[in-house]
Amino acid sequence: MLFVASPRYHKIVNMKREIIILGIAMATFVGCKKDKEQPTNIVISTRVENLTNPWGMVFLPNGDLVFTERTGKISILKHGESNTQLLMNRNVEVSEGGLLGLAVDPQFSTNHYLYIYETIVDENRVVRLAYNNGSLAQDAVILNGIPASYNHDGGALRFGPDGYLYVGTGDALQGELAQDKNSLAGKILRIDRNGNAAPGNPFNSVVWSYGHRNVQGFDWNPQGVMLATEHGPSSENGWCCHDEINRIQPGKNYGWPLVIGDTQADTLTAPIYHTGNNTWAPSGCSFIKGNQWKTWQNNLAIGAMKAERIYLINLSTDGGSVVQIKDTLNGTYDRIRNIIQAPDGSLYFATSNNSGDKIVRMSME
Repeated sequence: MLFVASPRYHKIVNMKREIIILGIAMATFVGCKKDKEQPTNIVISTRVENLTNPWGMVFLPNGDLVFTERTGKISILKHGESNTQLLMNRNVEVSEGGLLGLAVDPQFSTNHYLYIYETIVDENRVVRLAYNNGSLAQDAVILNGIPASYNHDGGALRFGPDGYLYVGTGDALQGELAQDKNSLAGKILRIDRNGNAAPGNPFNSVVWSYGHRNVQGFDWNPQGVMLATEHGPSSENGWCCHDEINRIQPGKNYGWPLVIGDTQADTLTAPIYHTGNNTWAPSGCSFIKGNQWKTWQNNLAIGAMKAERIYLINLSTDGGSVVQIKDTLNGTYDRIRNIIQAPDGSLYFATSNNSGDKIVRMSME
């Protein structure tokens, strides 16, 4: 099937079939310059289907894709194959929590470690797993006691360029915990592979930054600047919307639940962008690498659930301001949870529609 996309194109019926798109439909919200080299000849194909809320995704060094489903499943799609294999089924407490983030150790080739963020009974925790000879087993619980609730459980999990593991948590529906530096709720945490506070943390604890409502995604730009997505309020204090993109710095207070949007306060750090009275429900995000992506290169790609699209955020080099915002796949796959980049440069994103979910590959041909 070959077509030129319009701003509102129809749902794709057969997602197993590869589809070439000659010019992805995009809307520009910030900056009105016409892009001269938009990516074209983009091929979209479904890699995995019939899932229930896939969440974390990582590629192993050999190109195998490992992914989680919020219901507790961890599965693998081996490189070059079309069928998945179930590796493990976790006993998790599923609501907005469950089996969430997934990270691969930078030293995976020698230690074979993967890490998951999961909700069990009344807490969230980070667990280290060992993958050997096609089998996945629990190695150790490296961090527990993260407050949990049926909403606002965070779940972002990723190794930074410094080799330490970063963990995004939610406020567990107790906003005051986000301001309590002794609580693990409403924070970004920074730990070593054993769960200890990483050297250089600002409070001599695992806490890296605080004052967060619900952190579900972050990544680092080519200059090593950390950017994170965050859900804005849905009813607290009569507030709504105001989802955020934050430039994360150690020890900074990002304001929840004291303020929303770009409200100024001497001791609080405002987001570099917020959605005002619109709601995106941003989740996983990744910086796009590779010249083949043309004007998308170095953009922060964000999966949006409520807005049902992928946002492409062009940021200043220092990560301190938004230059331009575009979007793509508006409504085509409904809620999009996460997006990562594969070793071959293609993009993989996961939907989050409670049933019939997919992991989809997006590549340049």
